[in-house]
Amino acid sequence: MNYTKGEFQHFRAITKIHLGAISDNLYEGEEVAYDGYTMKRGEDDHALHTLRAAVKVGWLVPVEAPETQYVPQPAGVKVHRADGLSTEEIGIPTITQEDVYVGDLREVRPDNALPMHKASKAGELRSEGKPDKPKNPDEGVVVSTFKTAAKAATVEVGKDDRRIVQELDNKTSVDAERTAIATGDVDEPIGGHDLTELLPDAASSGTPEAGVAGEGRGDEADSRAAQINTSSESPLAHIRQFIPGFEWDMDIQWAKRAKIACEKYGHIPPVLAYIKSVETDTVKKHIESRMAGNK
Repeated sequence: MNYTKGEFQHFRAITKIHLGAISDNLYEGEEVAYDGYTMKRGEDDHALHTLRAAVKVGWLVPVEAPETQYVPQPAGVKVHRADGLSTEEIGIPTITQEDVYVGDLREVRPDNALPMHKASKAGELRSEGKPDKPKNPDEGVVVSTFKTAAKAATVEVGKDDRRIVQELDNKTSVDAERTAIATGDVDEPIGGHDLTELLPDAASSGTPEAGVAGEGRGDEADSRAAQINTSSESPLAHIRQFIPGFEWDMDIQWAKRAKIACEKYGHIPPVLAYIKSVETDTVKKHIESRMAGNK
């Protein structure tokens, strides 16, 4: 096209054209006057030197041109095979239509592939409201749910929107919380902090009571006391002849027992010997250490 400033020619758009310089569009079938420098659109004039490119590629045609439909042209991009050896060029075709049927997954799957299944009842709940294993073994189950904020304040458009967008841009992951699932030997999802809570029916040796190393479990004190011979020939019976009602309480804290034995009975060797015979190794060591220090 040859252009002369001031000599306007009339053109018709055969496709939608975006006019970036004025942030507007020309629509298919719209007519404008153009001299290569200025575009007249109704009563408005716009300086658009770049509109020459639309005429050159055929987006704008003379108004007397026959009715035609714009056909996108390929960009001519060439690529090579990704094997690093071939020099053959492969053209990239241009898609000229949208929503085109290109085939079905069933058409490309091999003949020996497993049958396809659509999980339409994944995570279905039983009537009593407890998650259950899917009725169909091919169905999936819900394993996690997206976390949402407990409180959601009102967002004012134009004031808070940029802040919200920035927060979303800076977020690198989606918060999700795991959902309890019945697996293994249980029929219902169970949550807990230890094995006895997670497997309530499993055999367990129990949990020992807290205490100082060497003290043992609380029930051991009872068993030791039960093993003491209280017959008339026992040391306890002999001690009670001189100290009526004498008892040695194993339920007192071990350090206090060692202190009481030394301070109260340290001067009575038979009593101290009896206490050491029924006490734990830890208490005996502390009694001997205290008595050695007293000497």
